[in-house]
Amino acid sequence: MSSQPQYRLARRLAQLEPSATTAMNARVQQLRAEGVKVISFSVGEPDFNTPEPIKAAAIEAIHKNYTHYTPAGGIAELRKAVATRVSEDQGLSYGINQVTVTTGAKEALYLAFQALCDDGDEAIIPAPYWVSYVEQAKLAGAVPVTPMATEATGFKLTAEQLRAALTPRTRLIVLNSPSNPTGAVYSAEELQALAEVIRGSEALVITDEIYDAISYVPYARLLRVAPDLADRTLVVNGASKAYAMTGWRIGYVAGPQAIITAIKDIQSHSSPHTASISQYAALAAYTPNPELDETVREMVAAFHRRRDLILELLAEIPGVTCNVPDGAFYVFPNVSALLGQPLKNGIVCDSSDALNTYLLDQAHIACVSGESFGAPGFLRLSYATSEEEIVEGMRRFRASLG
Repeated sequence: MSSQPQYRLARRLAQLEPSATTAMNARVQQLRAEGVKVISFSVGEPDFNTPEPIKAAAIEAIHKNYTHYTPAGGIAELRKAVATRVSEDQGLSYGINQVTVTTGAKEALYLAFQALCDDGDEAIIPAPYWVSYVEQAKLAGAVPVTPMATEATGFKLTAEQLRAALTPRTRLIVLNSPSNPTGAVYSAEELQALAEVIRGSEALVITDEIYDAISYVPYARLLRVAPDLADRTLVVNGASKAYAMTGWRIGYVAGPQAIITAIKDIQSHSSPHTASISQYAALAAYTPNPELDETVREMVAAFHRRRDLILELLAEIPGVTCNVPDGAFYVFPNVSALLGQPLKNGIVCDSSDALNTYLLDQAHIACVSGESFGAPGFLRLSYATSEEEIVEGMRRFRASLG
């Protein structure tokens, strides 16, 4: 039998880490296929179905044969609807040429990094961070700078930390509120303090607001408190979380026209647009509709109840502490007290990554380790699942510790 050929891959891949959340989801699916009853807290996806008006719009689009190529960046009607939504959200005026629709918010972020970063540029990405920010920065040739936001500040970057992280090479600052993985939500005052620091630099800003609809406290936006930063800020959002449309792959990025044009130029050689049917579904999502608004409110209320439930149950597990998240659908408990201590059957876990594997093997619950988010000693649990599964999952968690 001949040996496997050795291919030379691009050097940029040497520093690339695969997505931990995607890998965990694949592992869960494999175990379930083998008959193991795994409870997953690993996937960042609403467990609700896409609302009926959105599905109806997609079906109508199919019947009308809207199944052909669209312009790069999306159909004009959708870009206009998104521009209107962004204008309302930010309190500023965005035109259709300041918006491009992407294949999910993840692609919007990837294209933004590609358009703005050169080799050696620095991107400030506060930790704990969503797993793809750092990898996307590296793929664009940038150097990730990851100041650690701590439990003491509610996992929110302080103005002092941002000022200390800035250098003449800083090209981008990434802000994510509500946060994945911590659920942290910046207040208007906190954003204003960060804005004061940003004004003293030449850095551009990406504000990732994909979880904006899922906030349990008054939601503040950077450009609401600092509209003067609009000429160097990109707003990233999408339909995945607010409208339970993860599989439809609809995101967008809005910002200065020159940057959006550059992003669309790159997009024209990649996607160049998301599926036509998904675009018509998103058009329904971004068209004012009281029925949809009520559906979103009901979904957020359910997440709020689940947050309170999982926090109550985590508090009953010895060695586990957890900040109260103000948004998204994640908790980020501190499990460092469990590390280095004998668990059930004398097993010792020396890292939260090892504990994560232990919980999957012993308790058949799937989480994501803090190492994936730049925060060893923590676990991320998504409570976008039923209350019954939350109760059973936390029972398994506690029982597995001995």
